[in-house]
Amino acid sequence: MRAQRSVGLVGLTWREAPTSLRAVAAAPLSDAEWGGLVAQGARGLVEIHTCARSLWVIDAADAAWTGALLQALVESRLEGAGAAVVPQAIAGDEAVRALLSIAIGLDSFVEGEADVGGQVLDGFAAAAENGRGAADLAALARIVSRLGAEARRSGVVRRGRGIGQLAAENLPGLGVQRGARVGVVGAGRIGTQVRASLQRAGFEPVVFNRTPREGARPLGEISGAGLRALVACTSAPSAWLVAPEGLAVVDLGRPAQVNGAAVGLDAILHGPGLRLDAETRGRAQALVERAMGEWQAQWHAHVARERLARVQQLRELFVEREIEATLGPAMEGLDGATRRRVLSAAKQAVRRYSHAVIGALKEDR
Repeated sequence: MRAQRSVGLVGLTWREAPTSLRAVAAAPLSDAEWGGLVAQGARGLVEIHTCARSLWVIDAADAAWTGALLQALVESRLEGAGAAVVPQAIAGDEAVRALLSIAIGLDSFVEGEADVGGQVLDGFAAAAENGRGAADLAALARIVSRLGAEARRSGVVRRGRGIGQLAAENLPGLGVQRGARVGVVGAGRIGTQVRASLQRAGFEPVVFNRTPREGARPLGEISGAGLRALVACTSAPSAWLVAPEGLAVVDLGRPAQVNGAAVGLDAILHGPGLRLDAETRGRAQALVERAMGEWQAQWHAHVARERLARVQQLRELFVEREIEATLGPAMEGLDGATRRRVLSAAKQAVRRYSHAVIGALKEDR
């Protein structure tokens, strides 16, 4: 029987659902929910949640079947929030190719963005830490990492191209001129990238954070900092930030972080987006196909190893259980010592023969 492809993907992007619904879908799976998937063949699960998408990468004995169950679970969460949205669900090579494309920004609102590759790898690392990793997922993570490095070297993925760039581009439309001081609330990865994007765009960023952090000022200093705008880059479970009056506010949080008027992700993601030129997109797609070749080679090697292990297992079962039963009638009347010598020779012959067969199969790989 042909081995089932082990990787499936369930996805929900800005195209299908606003940030509020994606936040509902992205709630961590409970132990009971995960246990139900394990009972249906799941071996590992990676969850990746970014500003523009939620993604679940599942490793299972039959990824199409288990992925469909995960899709139904996410869909039921959305139905509970009053939305009739069906997440995408794919399996096998199609799922791996989609993940590789996502990891280098080919399916991003800002194509070629640098942020998403790190977020994908963070998801794989978190899965390994929380006990939901799997061998095939670890192999896939290594391929994603190598693909991202090559995409950066070749200029397919460009530093600073991402959601922070969009935030900076929205400020002039809000009446904030180049050179103005702009507060960045949040000193994590996204906040750091937004600060860099603002600097490149000609603004003067000032970082604020809820907890003490080197290079960041306390929130209480926002009002007196001479700001013209504020960009929220935090990830609290609900809106909490109240901006001083008179400031233009951009909220990059998912869910929304600002309690008040702000340009949020939904508004930003309904804009025209940023696309790669045809030549760069072609190079990106070629990199994805090269990584797919690596994945397929690993997969076929993995399947071959499993089959060889099964052959070895069957050999030992035959040697230990079947030889004596098969030769029994032919050894009637032999004394005990002779009988043991015959059985030992037969077992040795079977092992030598099977060893030669397995060696030939390994050479054919």
